Amino acid sequence: MKYFFTGLMMVMLLMTGCSEEEADSITLSTTGTTELYSVTNQSADIKFNATGSWKASCEANWLTVSPKSGEAGNQVITVATTATNRTGSVRVSKVTIESGGTRKTISVKQRGEYAYFDSEELNFPSNGATFNVGFRTNMEGNQLQLYASVGLDEWIKAIESDARTRTDYTGTLKPLRVLPNESINARDGALFLVMEDKAGNKLGLDTLFIYQEGRDPGYVSGDYSADGKVELLNEATEGKGIPIVLMGDGFIDQEIADSTYARVMQQAMDNLFSEEPIRSLRNYFNVYQVTAVSPRNRFDGISSTALGTIPDRQTMGIEVNMDAVMKYVKKVENIDSVNTLAVVILNTNISRGVTYMMGSDKKDYNYAVALCPVIDSLKSETFRQVLTHEAVGHGFAKLADEYVRSTEGSATDADIKRLKEMHEKWAWFMNVDSEKDSTKVIWTQFIYDPEFANEQISTYEGGYTFFKGVYRPTQESMMRSNNAPFNAPSRQAIYNKVMQLGLGKSPSYEEFVAFDQQHKPTVWTYQSQTRSNGWGEWLHPAPPRIIWRP
Repeated sequence: MKYFFTGLMMVMLLMTGCSEEEADSITLSTTGTTELYSVTNQSADIKFNATGSWKASCEANWLTVSPKSGEAGNQVITVATTATNRTGSVRVSKVTIESGGTRKTISVKQRGEYAYFDSEELNFPSNGATFNVGFRTNMEGNQLQLYASVGLDEWIKAIESDARTRTDYTGTLKPLRVLPNESINARDGALFLVMEDKAGNKLGLDTLFIYQEGRDPGYVSGDYSADGKVELLNEATEGKGIPIVLMGDGFIDQEIADSTYARVMQQAMDNLFSEEPIRSLRNYFNVYQVTAVSPRNRFDGISSTALGTIPDRQTMGIEVNMDAVMKYVKKVENIDSVNTLAVVILNTNISRGVTYMMGSDKKDYNYAVALCPVIDSLKSETFRQVLTHEAVGHGFAKLADEYVRSTEGSATDADIKRLKEMHEKWAWFMNVDSEKDSTKVIWTQFIYDPEFANEQISTYEGGYTFFKGVYRPTQESMMRSNNAPFNAPSRQAIYNKVMQLGLGKSPSYEEFVAFDQQHKPTVWTYQSQTRSNGWGEWLHPAPPRIIWRP
């Protein structure tokens, strides 16, 4: 009898073990092979249910999976390509999900279409040149498209000849001529090889950057007597007087003397206060103009200009000597530099824009440096929009970009964690969120407030430069493609910052709504725009650069 009991206990233990193993099971909602296009940062979701903790992995070095682990319940992981497939053949990787003793695999396929230029960058002298552009591809002619950044056709012309030549895998565009550059400033643009996915979305396969030098001005400033001169352009009549310091770079002494500098600074200030709500809050700001005399008015090296700005055509950003900027900020007597917005206007009409934002885990920095050229022309709408986006959106209100970049795929766990820290610690980037649920997103009050119904506020996927994993409040806005006003969450961030810095108070939601009802944009419309403007669809401006200080 004793032996029978022992044997029965062993059977029961074995049965119990099997039951626990089965409990840690995985049920796939996504089945079959997941297909991704051949370019970098193409992503797809894999959905499953796990009854226990789980982990995920992939075998290929051209593919990532995120998150890599989690707890029981309905789950979604995102797979994304990390490299462009130029092998000409489809390649496949296995993604494995494990939970307890259960293992499930899914095949992820990256398509093999490719097209790329023979060069990454072409540089030309100011007197012009004739050149050919070669490319390689395995795609049919009707699958491959060629785009140019806006304005490129004004100084690069196709020479009349036969259509572009093409063999099975190589091709040459029509011969092109670079016209002489009569400006002292360099100019640049880009060509894009493009394909469309099944939904009609354009995918950038490769980019060729084209750069032409400016003519040598043959002049160096000799009169620096105006350097460092401060002028008050706008005086606060309410609050403490929030400081904004305007300065220009690449302006020579002649352009100071003939009032060119003054006209640019005045237009820059008008642009800063052209959108609501900052337009109606102008009386809270002290705006200063500080004169910076540059040796030369061209941007070819750190010693050519007073602030050492150098446009970076690869990133669409601008390098700057931050110490030099602060030196001019401090020309304003007794200025609160920690809470200053510095705005640098470059004396060139190229398309660029970037903002440096100062942050700290220990101290609340509101100092920022926004850089923007006189894009197109002094009175152009593009100059106004980009300056507003950079200086007001990023620099002052600490808003995030709501657009996506072709170089980014899905936000990672680390990206989401950092975004949440921005929200909770500093109230930065309050116009994007990783939460899709309309009842939990940080702008949920706007979604259910009938006062904002015409803005169609919801959770739209794509923002913070990522295609997936981050959501924005509206389809379009000043922080997405610049062709619409600031949306309500962004306006609230601007209003709150003015109240905090100007009056030392933290306004309630109701206080903002009461103000906004009187000062919101009168017309909320979106122009039809595909971002094929001066930025180009795959050549977005650089996102803000955050510098962390102790």
